[in-house]
Amino acid sequence: MGIFAVIEEDMIDLKQRLEKAFGVGYEVEIGREVSALMGAVKVIFDLVIFYHGDAICGIEYKHKVAGPMFIERFQDLYIERLKKVGLPYGFYYVGANKKLYLWRRGSSRFELFGFDDMVTAIKGNQMCGNRIPASDLCAEFMTIIPDNLNDELDLESMEGLRELFKEENLAYDEKSAMMWLNAEAEDELFRILLQRDSKDYTYKQLCRYTSLNSLFLAMRDGNLVMCSITCMNDKGETSYADKYVGYGAFANSTSTIRENNDCFILSCCEEEMSDNLTMWRLYGNDGKGVCLEYDVNTSKVDNKEFFLAPVSYGVRMDEHPALDYIKQIRHWTENGWRFEMKRWYIWKHFFKSYLFKEEKEVRLLYIWTDESKDKVEWIMDSTNSIVSRICKFTISTNRLPLTLKRAIIGPKCPEQESNVDQFNYMNGHTKTMPSSVGRSAVVKSKIEDYR
Repeated sequence: MGIFAVIEEDMIDLKQRLEKAFGVGYEVEIGREVSALMGAVKVIFDLVIFYHGDAICGIEYKHKVAGPMFIERFQDLYIERLKKVGLPYGFYYVGANKKLYLWRRGSSRFELFGFDDMVTAIKGNQMCGNRIPASDLCAEFMTIIPDNLNDELDLESMEGLRELFKEENLAYDEKSAMMWLNAEAEDELFRILLQRDSKDYTYKQLCRYTSLNSLFLAMRDGNLVMCSITCMNDKGETSYADKYVGYGAFANSTSTIRENNDCFILSCCEEEMSDNLTMWRLYGNDGKGVCLEYDVNTSKVDNKEFFLAPVSYGVRMDEHPALDYIKQIRHWTENGWRFEMKRWYIWKHFFKSYLFKEEKEVRLLYIWTDESKDKVEWIMDSTNSIVSRICKFTISTNRLPLTLKRAIIGPKCPEQESNVDQFNYMNGHTKTMPSSVGRSAVVKSKIEDYR
């Protein structure tokens, strides 16, 4: 049998299979023309599927192709033909191995599909085929864990990840071809990925370096202040994780501008970094500022308004194990399904470049909503010369998960001794921090050889 006879037989066989699978109301014709714009644009396809007379799918038949690379090379041309006549579906069919590559409107490429799943997608006007069983999804997501992350996670963490991908934790949207974890499960996913050296981060104390004036304002006005994302001194932090993973959500759009103004951050570090020479130089106004120490009440970290977690740092340039895994999940696709991170807008703020790993930063994140009663104000940020929002929390109401317990005056602070005395005297009137005869609320740094 000649090659043309084989092709003709394949086309007839495919037509019959399609008619049988789709059933009543559907028609399949070979070599049909599809038009759009009242006939001004016309495209001929090898086969066309009609539903009650309307063309819904154009089919390109190839007897044999040189693997998936062929599809990738020519898919843009074929997708353009489908778009010209407004077809919602199209697929390549390779007769020699009976492989099928499906395209759906809104997609930018063809994806390998099973025949039955293709029928399910088109008949249901869906963007995808049958749902992936949770057990299969779990197995898939455990195998795509990068080796560098495997080395960081202990057995308990690995088992914790495995437990997340259960049917009761998953949600689906057939129209958008998206699946995702519920909020509680996704939060747990990020908590596992953010563990530092496999340690639990139920912190009891944290510290934070800031200006001397910040301590003065807190004691004078009785407020602890959190700044929005736009106040951050390193603008690269707001887009680092987005860029690394490829979400592209770092653009200045209306939604991201609002997101940044409704997200407030308090950048702290582990208690062991208190009164640290390097931290004084980097964040303590070159030793002229103050180090604030906090007690932590983790019961107030509700993962609805308040989020507290250590920052995850990369290993080196272009290598960040936790984000490598998120990237794998983000770009995963099977049977037309893709996976979405619904809580990414929150947790992306807990990732930073390896260049900052010495900070051992722990972040408190607060998400403000229109229903929130906490006071927000606009300021002209003197550091960045940009208008920004801040959120004020009254210290006496004890609403924050952090309670100010002590302040350390920097080693290069002018009038260090006098400032210690003055702030302690001021605190005696404002009662901002706890103090007693044997324990002062404000002390001086123990570093004496600051250069």
